[in-house]
Amino acid sequence: MAEHPNQIRINDLARELEVKSKAIIELLPEVGVTEKKTHSSSIDEAHAVKVREHFRAMADAEAAVERAKRLGRNRIERIDGYPGARSAAAT
Repeated sequence: MAEHPNQIRINDLARELEVKSKAIIELLPEVGVTEKKTHSSSIDEAHAVKVREHFRAMADAEAAVERAKRLGRNRIERIDGYPGARSAAAT
């Protein structure tokens, strides 16, 4: 449980975001937390919001890259004459 109602423990935040506590600890200086923290330390909710935004943006970017890879592969398969591509008649 957090030390104060407007705080969250780093390990609970890591579990929520499905990332390692270490990744959050490494990000803390970028979001304005200057004091040294451990996985069992708490941060205030304002910093937790910034951490959530960061990791959700990373997850969204990774998902976009995966979608682009899938789209690119599907488009290559449809190009006639590309080695290994399925012909338009076969699709």
